[in-house]
Amino acid sequence: MADLKGADPTKPELAILKHLWQAKEMSAREIHSKISSEFDWSYSTVRTVLDRMADKGLISKTAIDGVNIYEPQIGKVTMLSRMIADFSKRVLELDSTPAAAFFSDSKLLSDEELEELQSVLRKSEEES
Repeated sequence: MADLKGADPTKPELAILKHLWQAKEMSAREIHSKISSEFDWSYSTVRTVLDRMADKGLISKTAIDGVNIYEPQIGKVTMLSRMIADFSKRVLELDSTPAAAFFSDSKLLSDEELEELQSVLRKSEEES
């Protein structure tokens, strides 16, 4: 998985990434069906967003039997730790990032991912 600087996802892109992190890979139609209740987008709009995400390096696109299959190219923990560190510095003006325990009630992270997030945040803090 890539660690992309400067490729922060928009709200819809993050919603798509969440589904891809869970499913590992999906077609545009599957993604459209998952996000249609949250975003009232046409199928062609979803494909446009997926193409932009691929251009940013957030996802990959592979054609299999004429169907494009999309996979995340940035890990969940990597993305979340980058977003948390950025928010902590820019918005909260904190010199250190909050402990991963702060996110323990998140439905998005498993216990193993929380531990990984804590490790990444500690490392980021040490490098600052």
